[in-house]
Amino acid sequence: MLEQFQAEPPFGGSSLLSEGLFNTPFVSQDGNTAPNPFNGILTPSPGTNIDWSSFRPILLFGELEPHLRAQYTSQYNFGIQREIAKDLVLSIGYVGSQGHRLLATKDLNFGNAQTCLDLQNISDLTLDGNLACGPFFTDSSFSIAANEIPAGVTLHLPYGSPSVVTGPNPTPITLVGLRQFSSPSCDPYTGNGCPSDGVPVFSSIFAQDTIANSNYNSLQASLEKRFTHGLQFELAYTWSKSIDNASSFENILKPICDRCNRALSLFDARQRLVLSYLWELPIPRYEGAKGKFLNGWAVSGITSFQTGFPIRIQSSNDSELENSFDFELPGKPDLIAPFHTFNPRKNNNYYFDPNSFALPVQSDSSTPLQLLGDSPRTICCGPGISNFDFSVQKILPVGEAKHFEFRAEFFNVFNHTQFLNPDGNISDGADFGRIKRARDPRNIQFALKFAF
Repeated sequence: MLEQFQAEPPFGGSSLLSEGLFNTPFVSQDGNTAPNPFNGILTPSPGTNIDWSSFRPILLFGELEPHLRAQYTSQYNFGIQREIAKDLVLSIGYVGSQGHRLLATKDLNFGNAQTCLDLQNISDLTLDGNLACGPFFTDSSFSIAANEIPAGVTLHLPYGSPSVVTGPNPTPITLVGLRQFSSPSCDPYTGNGCPSDGVPVFSSIFAQDTIANSNYNSLQASLEKRFTHGLQFELAYTWSKSIDNASSFENILKPICDRCNRALSLFDARQRLVLSYLWELPIPRYEGAKGKFLNGWAVSGITSFQTGFPIRIQSSNDSELENSFDFELPGKPDLIAPFHTFNPRKNNNYYFDPNSFALPVQSDSSTPLQLLGDSPRTICCGPGISNFDFSVQKILPVGEAKHFEFRAEFFNVFNHTQFLNPDGNISDGADFGRIKRARDPRNIQFALKFAF
């Protein structure tokens, strides 16, 4: 449904509201009022002009670019097999792939961090608190009086021409939103076309575009014994690395630093060893009631060892001053100390030291790139996997063409605690770096099947 109405408000978007009151959500806690579009149902005829300003600020999700390129993957491999014995084969090979034009999300209308930094600088110099700017101020309005910008101080504008003003400014300047398309008809130098209520027309415009890439390289080896003499098994090992700039469309790209998006894939598993087996127990064949009880037993299982997945590092504080909040914000914390992991059982469930990270600090010397944070999008690695699944089977013949099959299956048979990744969002306070979830404990199930 969403894709059928791309770029057609209100189907592709919604109103962006924050700090509203419970009974009056369109009235913010500071007393400002946003337009309320819900004064009836709109049923316009095709081609009818609609005043979409009643939905301000309009937040658009999932917009597809008009000329999406086809996604494709290049895959390549080279392998060698060697028969060690009549029923035993050793395989080793290289497997790689490159993904091109993969789907990722970007904000076409992110906030101009440099404008916000300039406004805060002017506020500090003039002591005008109305010009203070910081996180989540992107959809605010600002009015700068004539000659208020100190001499030699610059202000970068998100829209309007010229795009840079150096003080003193001869005329007042009006900004309704700090995004490129916040108020498309607004002239900052005259105030013409600027929403008089200070509510911008557009907030974020999140577009899905085929602009991401991935790269995977691996060494894969296996030892396989085919079923003979009641035994078969396969031992498989993979040593690999996967890098991309977006592991899914939920990863929002940093709009002003494409190279900053490249990091380990969220699904990167550096090493993985898996043993699967089936063994029909070598019990002598018995007849009669004794045979029905002792014959036909087998055991099987899957044993897995794997290094952990990369930890997704996030920040929801808008320290980057862009306020592009889709599934996540583009900003990250700064990595201020080497990343080390702990045993969560001995460190109050902490898997890594949260003090290794810090939010970027806004100052008069800050730059938009610095405020994005220098931590990678993902960091290696979370808790690994050490899992044993085990099964016992019994075949009980009933006549020549019928039989019962009984199975007892044990998942995580040793009930080993296997932690999931820790909280990687620095905005989560004391939970940052802490393990809060684990994989399933031991599960046991029984099954009985009749074949005829």
